[in-house]
Amino acid sequence: MIVHLLGLGTALSLLGDTTLYVALPTHTAAAGVLLADVGLMLSANRAIRIFLNSPYGVWIERLPRRRVLVPSQLLGCIATLLYAIPGFWPLLIGRLLWGIAWAGIWLGGSTAVLDVAADTHRGRYVGRYQMWGFIGLGLGALLGGVLVDTLGYQAAFVVFAVVSGLTTVLWALLLPETRPAAPVVHQAAATTAAAPAASTRVPLVTAIIVMGLNWLIFLGMIGALLPLLLQARIGEPNAWGLPLATLTGAVAAASQLLSLLAAPASGWLSDRSGSRWRLVVMALALGIAGLLLAAAGSAAVAVAGILLAAIATGVLQTQAITLAGDYGRANRSGRILGVLNTVGDLGSAAGPVLGFALLPALGLSGIFGLSALALLVALPGVAWVSWRERR
Repeated sequence: MIVHLLGLGTALSLLGDTTLYVALPTHTAAAGVLLADVGLMLSANRAIRIFLNSPYGVWIERLPRRRVLVPSQLLGCIATLLYAIPGFWPLLIGRLLWGIAWAGIWLGGSTAVLDVAADTHRGRYVGRYQMWGFIGLGLGALLGGVLVDTLGYQAAFVVFAVVSGLTTVLWALLLPETRPAAPVVHQAAATTAAAPAASTRVPLVTAIIVMGLNWLIFLGMIGALLPLLLQARIGEPNAWGLPLATLTGAVAAASQLLSLLAAPASGWLSDRSGSRWRLVVMALALGIAGLLLAAAGSAAVAVAGILLAAIATGVLQTQAITLAGDYGRANRSGRILGVLNTVGDLGSAAGPVLGFALLPALGLSGIFGLSALALLVALPGVAWVSWRERR
């Protein structure tokens, strides 16, 4: 199936990028950079995407999807190969190239999935594609760490560059073109075609806000503060009998697994129920509960809260992208996805910075409580959109 072919290529393209997050902070000498350069290197790809996502979204609508996807995969291969060359400039150029490549892979892949998804199974297709993204993140963290420890820093990235190159060939040979011959007006959009533009604008803006909050809080803040949370709640040595780093990795892997499972499950449920917004409301409520447990709970309760938040992340990301397909008119899904990803990148980039800036004043419990409050403030508006769309 084309969704799984797209998803497999997307997952494999992430291996080098994810490994860099795992290995660079502790292998700066092998990378030929200073510790002070690590923050720049890990954020450069995201910074350039903030400016690329929206124009890329419009551009993708006007081109055959293969013309975007195959060259983007090849560019990702080149970027991963540059990671293996020690030095500040090769690594920085590689990170900027990866930002360009990922914009094409993720936006092109998501648009292609929406191309082939009918109204009756759009949620399932988007959920399956999101599932592959979480697989790539989890596999990259696990396999990347193992290869760096066994083969060495440079050799690990050479291996992943070869994998990305083979994926480029796979897509070039097997990936069919999905761009519709004529503009597509989905059923959800057709039913509101005669309504004022605001009738579509309000739910779209709400979906974009949900995406931003999801990446800001769950992917940005929690991802950055998880080691500190476990250290504060569990410590080392601890009654669980695991080193702190191992425990942190295990909780992160379990979170990715739950997000991986939640994405296709929520897509299937939204197709069956016909109400994507109801799932968004439920996921926000679940996220609030998870954040409050992490803020006030003991060790086991805090971990349970993090895992609940992982489920909420998988649901919110899947439903936001599916809604972009629902409301996209006349082949406009690409530009909507571009805006979604721009807001998401801004949120995920701001999350760690904001979290560590607030840490001295609020502490971990205060930050998680404030995050829960932000979702609680957004919940009535999202619930109103859910009620409005059901009508």
